[in-house]
Amino acid sequence: MLNSNKHMRGYLHIIAWFVGLLTTGLTANGQQSVQVDSINAKRGPYTFVVSAGGGLSYYSTHLGIPNTLEQAHLSRFGAPGSLRLMWYPDHRLRMGLETGWTTMYSYRGLVANESAHVYVSTVPVLLVFSMPLAWLRGTDRSLTRRLAVTAGTGVYVNYSRLDYAGIVTSNTASPGWMAAASYTYPIGRRFRVAGELKWFDAVATENAAFTAEIQLVWRAFSW
Repeated sequence: MLNSNKHMRGYLHIIAWFVGLLTTGLTANGQQSVQVDSINAKRGPYTFVVSAGGGLSYYSTHLGIPNTLEQAHLSRFGAPGSLRLMWYPDHRLRMGLETGWTTMYSYRGLVANESAHVYVSTVPVLLVFSMPLAWLRGTDRSLTRRLAVTAGTGVYVNYSRLDYAGIVTSNTASPGWMAAASYTYPIGRRFRVAGELKWFDAVATENAAFTAEIQLVWRAFSW
């Protein structure tokens, strides 16, 4: 009888030890699951970013000059300016609006011995999307995090000005698109400087320009 009681108490101790071990493991796993879930549920930060800049543009499509224009002088270069408002969410696809002013071309000459000057520019109003290249390789602090591609579509308002025996101005709206690549370098907690190569294309009017810009990037508001 005594031996039976000893065996019974041994079995009870083993069962109690096993139950305690199992309970401890379940508690640790539950705490770990709560921590993981709390991390995954955390969102942000979200940031509004304003970019403004300017540079040099080159009109890159065919340009027809009237045959009646004598001593013609053509300029394909201009000085564009741009303004962009972007929303940076907690993932890599960003979106926003872009506008500005871009020179397309100008030419001057003589018509019937009278001086004539034509100047064409455009104002884009575009919905744009941007994504950094960090998803290719590396971490968010790598070189690819500073490289980004941007594309957008919208409307180009094209302005023309003719100065010949008076001044005549006109404007037309054209659908179009834009594509760009940029590199951004931090110069402070809220400010960045960026270099961007960009292609503008106003489809209906067949006006297209290549631009190179330097931009100041301001992280205006975060939450």
